[in-house]
Amino acid sequence: MLKELPDGRAERVVTVGLLPQGRSRVRHEIVGVNMIRREIERYDDGAPDHSHADPQTCGAPPSAGQQTTAREWPVKCGSNVFQGGALIWRFLAVRPSASSGTWGSGVELRYVDYRGRRVLYQAHVPILNVIYDGPCGPYRDWQFEEGMIDATGTQVAPGFILCPSPAKTIPDTGSDVGTFLGVAVYVQGQEVVLVNEMQAGWYRYVSEWRLRADGTIRPRFGFDATSSSCVCIQHHHHVYWRLDFDIQTPGRNVITEFNDPPIVAGGIWHTNSYEIMRLRDPSHNRRWRVTHSPSGRGYEIVPGANDGSAAGDPYAKGDPWFLRYKPTEIDDAPIVGTEIQIDKYRNPAEPIVNQDVVVWYAGHFTHAPLGPHVSHIVGPELRPVNW
Repeated sequence: MLKELPDGRAERVVTVGLLPQGRSRVRHEIVGVNMIRREIERYDDGAPDHSHADPQTCGAPPSAGQQTTAREWPVKCGSNVFQGGALIWRFLAVRPSASSGTWGSGVELRYVDYRGRRVLYQAHVPILNVIYDGPCGPYRDWQFEEGMIDATGTQVAPGFILCPSPAKTIPDTGSDVGTFLGVAVYVQGQEVVLVNEMQAGWYRYVSEWRLRADGTIRPRFGFDATSSSCVCIQHHHHVYWRLDFDIQTPGRNVITEFNDPPIVAGGIWHTNSYEIMRLRDPSHNRRWRVTHSPSGRGYEIVPGANDGSAAGDPYAKGDPWFLRYKPTEIDDAPIVGTEIQIDKYRNPAEPIVNQDVVVWYAGHFTHAPLGPHVSHIVGPELRPVNW
């Protein structure tokens, strides 16, 4: 910033934020470094006018000197999962640093087959944002910068490690320090788990997929942060999965919606015939199904208990969207602002019955660090039907 002197001259002052280490009693403040006089300037309010520095900081102490990834590391890992000699899952996993989309998309799965039949062509998180109740943000965050996790095992591909026990991320340990940079793969009970920790500024995000032997897929996303005064302010994270279903074939897929009690004549299931955005509604036990119409095989989308709702929230926009597949609609770029803008792709006259369909599914998490502890994990369940 420029500091104007009484005679009209201006001196350049560089502002520097100072964060205390750990749980120090020293307050967070922003100081000025006067480049002309080579002096440090301090401010009565802890920050210059139009700046923000709360005395309190929240979040884990940030690590120092740990490696992170840049964009465009071309690393993928093909996986076959067997149970008792039978092939259960086959898919290609892409680490966040090589994931698709303008801002990356976390741990990305492609060509997901269950028991020899296609379920998903692509599954990832191309859109992630956060809005505050106070003076920080809002932000559109990126999902390609990987951080360290606590994991040991055998490296099976660059950036992929097969672990004999569960890997741990910052929500598990409360620490930003780790031993491995990349995606950890391990078996927990009847599930194969792929997990990675990402960072965007002070945020730490956990991108996770859980694939169960019975065919259930559990996409999971977790939220944490390192020390910042902004973290103390209640804020709202919104994560948007893009699920490109190809149930058995790329086309001939139909989306139906369940409501009990019913909301339309004819029963508890009705067809979503055109591109549409819907809201979750626990009072009707609302859920959805993507079905391959010739065979009757399908996958049910069951909302998670922590996934929240966009009802009445102009920033969150929606819960699921059902769109017809178009190869240029991987994310919503270019955008103005930070909120999700895929509604520009929704055409109420575009039929989606017996088409190649894409489901955008949103999870909404309110983070109140100074309030009672709640689960920081969101995500639906995708359950096989007539498989």
